[in-house]
Amino acid sequence: NLVSLVSAKTAKEGINRLTVVVDATPHAVEQITKQLYKLIQVHKVLELDDATSVGRQLLLVKVNADNLTRPQVVDAANLFRARVIDVAVDSVIIEATGNSAKLKAFLEVMDSFGIRELARSGSVALSRGAKTMAKSE
Repeated sequence: NLVSLVSAKTAKEGINRLTVVVDATPHAVEQITKQLYKLIQVHKVLELDDATSVGRQLLLVKVNADNLTRPQVVDAANLFRARVIDVAVDSVIIEATGNSAKLKAFLEVMDSFGIRELARSGSVALSRGAKTMAKSE
């Protein structure tokens, strides 16, 4: 099953990076990789795991926050290293980044204040260390 798909520009002009997250068996991942290599535009496919890569998601969440609850909402956001990016009379918008587990825990806390709306990106990831996906020049 496809969990998320993110496309973004890279440091090299004309090259985009697709981050595809799937919930699949090793055999299915192998088949997906083979199908991706059949696409003319694909230069390289890497399978990243949690031990050898760093991945993050972005979450924007609009939470109820009046004059009485706003300090509590901000304190809770700070515990998760999230930041308030917009303040209205009766709500705030908070930006949080992290892995799925961190964002899930953050949303559970914010739910107690009342979530009005949210938008969440898929994962982006890079392998740890000096090695890159770019071809050596």
